[in-house]
Amino acid sequence: MSKPFKVLDSTLREGEQQAGVRFSAKDKVYIMKLLEDFGVDIIEVGHPGISQEDEDICREVVQNSSKAEILMHSRANLDEIRAVKRTGAHWVGIWASFNNISLEAKFSANDISYVAHKAKHAIEEAKRLNLKVRFTIEDASRTPYSTIDKIVEIALSAGADCISIADTVGIFNNKTCKDLVTYLKNKYGCILEVHLHNDLGLSLSNALTAIDCGVDIVDTSVMGIGERAGIVDLIQLATALTKFGYESNLKIEIVENLTKAVSLATGYKPDDTRPIIGRNAFTHTSAYHVKAVLSNPETYEPFDPSLVGRERVLKNFRPAISSPKLPFVPSIKKPFIKGASELKYHTDGPGTRWVHLDSRIDNKASFYVIQRFFEEEMKNTEKHVDKHTHHCDSAFLFWGDTSDGSGLVCCVQINGEEKIIHSPASVFIPAFIEHSYYYIAGKGSFTNIVLSPDYNQSLV
Repeated sequence: MSKPFKVLDSTLREGEQQAGVRFSAKDKVYIMKLLEDFGVDIIEVGHPGISQEDEDICREVVQNSSKAEILMHSRANLDEIRAVKRTGAHWVGIWASFNNISLEAKFSANDISYVAHKAKHAIEEAKRLNLKVRFTIEDASRTPYSTIDKIVEIALSAGADCISIADTVGIFNNKTCKDLVTYLKNKYGCILEVHLHNDLGLSLSNALTAIDCGVDIVDTSVMGIGERAGIVDLIQLATALTKFGYESNLKIEIVENLTKAVSLATGYKPDDTRPIIGRNAFTHTSAYHVKAVLSNPETYEPFDPSLVGRERVLKNFRPAISSPKLPFVPSIKKPFIKGASELKYHTDGPGTRWVHLDSRIDNKASFYVIQRFFEEEMKNTEKHVDKHTHHCDSAFLFWGDTSDGSGLVCCVQINGEEKIIHSPASVFIPAFIEHSYYYIAGKGSFTNIVLSPDYNQSLV
């Protein structure tokens, strides 16, 4: 449907502009290898000129790469470009902004010629160092065409290999994106890239428009993570390309491994209704829908969930109407004793189990808490919890019956590994990680927190 184009993933650079996210070198290498396996053409790894630590991390990623081309970010600054060269990257992505908003706010009201001069020398230095150069016009969607023309001509004459236009505040729509991409392709015929933010929820639509207009490279990130509302979601774009018949080498059947890794490394949890990867993306609950899907899944599915390594879920029942939740009124609830055999993969086991909080205790609750008390030393107890996984994060807390919390011994099983736990101890368990535990000896309590109001419904 369109000419060949490349997908650049910026999870490891743009993703670090999402609030609270910064990757270790080991995590960057791990995610980079997954992105290579996924079939991404270019991986934007970071901004080595920020600090020596960032440069060292970027260099380690390059040393472990084997398939994709590697690009590093840089301002129009000679020292930062030299830092990129020292990492061994193939590309440097130099950027600058030229509209009146940026000139006043970022360049002390210097005119365009001042910034253009810095950009020209930065590109020339990068070419002297034998780096491929992507030059990005930041905030291009709010920059006059006459200014864009002037900067593109300067950048290309200085040796830029690719021109990138950034919709920095996410205000492109299909028409304005199409107009600018078509204009630049027709006038300059250069390698053209788009960097599209998602502030209005239009980044994916704009990306497909740009592809149809002949753009050469599209920037993405896993789950769209990035500054503010992020950028084009790699997973959504890859799936849309397959669905709509575009030529693509992206392996969408392995999206689950990629998204789980990035979610664990960043702490970012996509909501249940997020397309492709959300917990409910392939869940049918209406009795009318379930009946139709059982007859022919195409009635209520745009594509088979197996295309992206998922399975459909059919729930042909309606939940009971709960007591009112609005307006919120604080209330104190009472826990109750309940054997663990009410849960899948559990038997009652040793000790006394109290349910402190779940949807039965308080229908407004968003998580589940139980506490099991081992009030006497028990011998030869059998394992009472089978291995299981949750759709959400959970935690184990172990506390002995002494003033310092010691005195309880249990075993925790995570991803096939067993670890003996001596209290006091806490174990965090990420979503989709297989786990279990069992009592060994001593007195104390075990607390389980699951970030779901219904334990059984949280199970994979």
